[in-house]
Amino acid sequence: MNYIIVQAGGKGSRMQILTRNKPKALVPVNNLPMIFHLFRKYPEKKFIVIGDYKYDVLEHYLREFADVDYKLVCGSGHQGTCAGLKEALAYIPDNERFMLIWCDLVLPDEYEIPESANNIIGISKDFYCRWKYENGKFMEERCNQHGVAGHFIFTDKMVLDAVPEDGEFVRWLRDRGLTFEEQPLHKTKEYGLYSEWDNLPKMSCRPFNKIIIKGDKVIKEGIDNQGRKLAVTEVAWYKKLQGLSFDAIPTIYSYEPISMELIDGKNIYEYTYFSEEQKKYALEKIITCLKDVHSLESAPYDEVSYRDAYLDKTYDRLKKVRNLVPFANDSAVMVNGKVCRNIFYHQEEVERLVMQYAPQTFVLLHGDCTFSNIMLRHDRIPVLIDPRGYFGKTEFYGDVAYDWVKLYYSLFSNYDQFNLKRFSLDIGEKDVKLEISSNGWESLEDYFFELLDGDVTRLQMKILLAIIWFSLTTYAWEDYDSICGAFYNGLYYLEEALEMESAYSYFDKTMMQLEDALKGVSMADMDRLITECEATLKSGHKIIASGLGKNVPICEKFEGTMLSAGMDAQFLHTNSAVHGDMGMVKPGDLVIMLTKSGSTAESVYLFNLLKKREGVNLWLLSCNEHGTLAQTMEKKLIVPLEHEGDPWNIMPNNSTTLYLIILQQIAMQLIKRMDITLEMFKPNHPGGAIGAKLVNS
Repeated sequence: MNYIIVQAGGKGSRMQILTRNKPKALVPVNNLPMIFHLFRKYPEKKFIVIGDYKYDVLEHYLREFADVDYKLVCGSGHQGTCAGLKEALAYIPDNERFMLIWCDLVLPDEYEIPESANNIIGISKDFYCRWKYENGKFMEERCNQHGVAGHFIFTDKMVLDAVPEDGEFVRWLRDRGLTFEEQPLHKTKEYGLYSEWDNLPKMSCRPFNKIIIKGDKVIKEGIDNQGRKLAVTEVAWYKKLQGLSFDAIPTIYSYEPISMELIDGKNIYEYTYFSEEQKKYALEKIITCLKDVHSLESAPYDEVSYRDAYLDKTYDRLKKVRNLVPFANDSAVMVNGKVCRNIFYHQEEVERLVMQYAPQTFVLLHGDCTFSNIMLRHDRIPVLIDPRGYFGKTEFYGDVAYDWVKLYYSLFSNYDQFNLKRFSLDIGEKDVKLEISSNGWESLEDYFFELLDGDVTRLQMKILLAIIWFSLTTYAWEDYDSICGAFYNGLYYLEEALEMESAYSYFDKTMMQLEDALKGVSMADMDRLITECEATLKSGHKIIASGLGKNVPICEKFEGTMLSAGMDAQFLHTNSAVHGDMGMVKPGDLVIMLTKSGSTAESVYLFNLLKKREGVNLWLLSCNEHGTLAQTMEKKLIVPLEHEGDPWNIMPNNSTTLYLIILQQIAMQLIKRMDITLEMFKPNHPGGAIGAKLVNS
């Protein structure tokens, strides 16, 4: 038998929150999505998977993570367990035996496909089913000893030749009059109800590991290539620490597999009953313990490993889930009410932020010191378990901040509860809500930074925290909600980091915004304005700068610069103009009107008044080529500003800076064109440090 059809199209409404964002087939059971238990049990078989509910999620997920030969067909548009079956049968060769199974059945290790020439029906012996099969007959009767479990083996697809496109498959079998050889499904589990899933023991280890507790010993073993590879680095780390006489690790009894003492204590996140003072005491001891590790040995800084650990590995993982996570291709995502910039659109900023914290040397690391990997012996003494043993491509040594951010990961963002699936993820049409149960240690965030004063910064921890969450996306591949939740949490903390950016990054970004805007200014219009200003002054008239609001000091600065050089200029407040100040405007004067929008009512009103004055030369300085004045005034200088540089892109910030630069450039050019010399400037500025400097020059 080479083919298995998996009916995975059901909505799984009885699974409640578990199928809010994903189909039932992807609900994790014992650290694997339900359907992957079949994939692992029969890696050489050919699978035909019938999808419907959240079909796109199933499609993208299987494409990225299924390592078997499969074909996905869509049952959408049809109803019941017959949906999609006719299309699935088309992929089964003639005269080929095949299995049909519901996705929520998990077969035990002991299960074997029977050698039989008959059609076979799997009969439940451990759980209730809505239908039963007894004495060769189907009956719609709830039963846990003769239940129709949703497992069939057919001798040939012709048996199902007349299967309808809609309806209940078992009911159709009954009406068809087919008989089956029964196969008892002992130890088989069916997970159609949330309560059945919720009764499962919560797995604290990853799907590549197996942990067995025997008496006072813990045995940990890798069960696939990834687990076995990690076990090698873990063993090497324990051996190294033992060789350095470091005692804050478990007693190791053997290494293949790792057998160690069962610590008389709990993981840190389990100490929910500690008082605030007890938590402070424990955190201080943990940080001291990790500092002891870091002080044991050091190694030269390796940029390749630094980039790999924080950036390259993270981007590789993110690429794998980009088409799987909703909104991952949007420039911004609303997460818990916060508009969060998407890392895919800000990789250069992220890289710069991360690289600016590159250390001078590497130190000996634990590498994964979350609350899950630290215990308190007798509730007081830290014990380090489950070390990573590498950083990027470097064994043992790495960036000291990597250990601190892993601790912060648990302390502040409750990774351990997330790892235990104690979170709620609601993916809406336009936004995401993610709630993670608390470890109960968030109040110690300030104390954490107090204990590490001088070692790390808040911005450093925030950007690295975002990176760690992003890296979790495919590390937690076994649960679709965990993939999505890790991505959204990464976005949330990335946004916080970007909001906390250093002064350098603000300067850098602002300079780019200003430069782009200035490059967009028409030099032909600029030269025309300067030329007309020159002609105005030479004809004995003046330059007037007019504005209101935050443009007032810009105009006043221009006026001051011009007057200090002996050139006639004045400032006209847009509002005061209509209360008599407009009297300063004479025929032959040139007026530069400053307004960002070019549509402000006061500015439009003043322009309409001034254009009636004969001989007044009117110019507009604006950022909006589509504004009212830009559409009305013949002479204008447009500054194509993309962003004001404030958090909301609304404050007059970059625009006023640009206006100052432009007006000052006009003044500087006029000084040259009017042949104003330093000797002519001196009498206008006899006071202050400049006056003193000019006297001595």
